[in-house]
Amino acid sequence: MKFEEAWKGIGHSGVRDGEGAGLASCRAGYASGAPRYWRDHLIAPVRTIGAETASLKLSYWFSTVEDSPQEGDPDFVSASLRTSPATAWRDASSSGLVSMLPFEGAQWRFEQPVSFMQFHIPFGLMGMVCASLFGKELTHDHVRMPADVPDAQLHHSLERIRCIASSIEPTNLLLDSWALILAETFLLRLSSHGERNGHGPFGKLSARGVARVVDYIEDGIDHDLRLSSLAAVAGMSTYHFAHRFQGTIGMSPHSYVLARRIERAQALLRRGDEPLVAIALACGFSSQSHLTTVFRRCLGVTPGEYRRRVQ
Repeated sequence: MKFEEAWKGIGHSGVRDGEGAGLASCRAGYASGAPRYWRDHLIAPVRTIGAETASLKLSYWFSTVEDSPQEGDPDFVSASLRTSPATAWRDASSSGLVSMLPFEGAQWRFEQPVSFMQFHIPFGLMGMVCASLFGKELTHDHVRMPADVPDAQLHHSLERIRCIASSIEPTNLLLDSWALILAETFLLRLSSHGERNGHGPFGKLSARGVARVVDYIEDGIDHDLRLSSLAAVAGMSTYHFAHRFQGTIGMSPHSYVLARRIERAQALLRRGDEPLVAIALACGFSSQSHLTTVFRRCLGVTPGEYRRRVQ
């Protein structure tokens, strides 16, 4: 799947077949702990998302400090998106709007004040995607970490994540989906493997595999589902599962789960006067406001307005 195609619906939102080795990757998990610089940095992030649960970790920063050391963290591939006009430098290099955080650490200097957002992808997840894409092992030496990444499409995609994450509290499933997309694009554009031909068509899920995954989603629709859990039900890696699910169902796992949550909310709203907060939690939304935001975005009306129209 091309990077641009993978974004369709996402805001609403070696190893060739991905079966045995992929399942082991699912079980290993990629969500243990937060990046080192969240706790060892000279300043603290003003907000973090996915600290201990999701594969993608997001952090928001605001600084009035001119010089700031960045601790190295080889466990994550991390990018920074500058969200203010202030100029920044990494070591002796001018930093672009999008810059990478070196594994060995760096010294940063800022015009004041400066704000930025960081995106942290576990290196283990990057390795799994690399094996799926290229059939090759990934080492730290394979990944370039430039101070300036002048890539308009990547900048647009990071901005899109920033906007969505600022308007709602992203679910683990959405964060997991973003992690796969970013891991793929970083590998294609910033790794020495990116010049190789990638994986061919991924195929589709079997009818039995689809049924197992759909049943699992229906049984756990009120929980914050994980992409790795859905992949484990299908018996393959998260990367292969996401591609095969998209190819079979016609939408990403996150978009499918979101559609089912909206449909369940509609059914509950038609039945009676159950409090909106109870409906939100029964459908897997984190709060009534989360339900309202997503419901309005998908259907053009709030849950309350919808209930008044159908009763």
